[in-house]
Amino acid sequence: MTRFPRRSVRFLYETTLFIVVSVLDILMTHRLIRTGRFHESNPVAKFFYDHWDMDGMVYFKMTMVAVVVVLTQLIARRRPQRAHMVLRLAICVVSVVVIYSLLLLLRSRGLL
Repeated sequence: MTRFPRRSVRFLYETTLFIVVSVLDILMTHRLIRTGRFHESNPVAKFFYDHWDMDGMVYFKMTMVAVVVVLTQLIARRRPQRAHMVLRLAICVVSVVVIYSLLLLLRSRGLL
């Protein structure tokens, strides 16, 4: 039986954290849109939301997550430090979006 070489996922912790904050972004977006006071500000994500509702937005956002994860794994083969930096930057950017969304939600409920 021929076996394929097994490659481990580089930067597993960071990759997992990126996926988790991306899922939080989706949940916060859903919650904000559900209030009726907010809409998606990303025009590409809005296109998917307008045409396929929340399912379309989830597919779009998770596709973007998959693209980032695959690209960082490919980059890591030759330039691991650069891939690590890209993942950390992605985590920071999405985390800021999640925090901002949380602040908007709290403010809309009069809690801030």
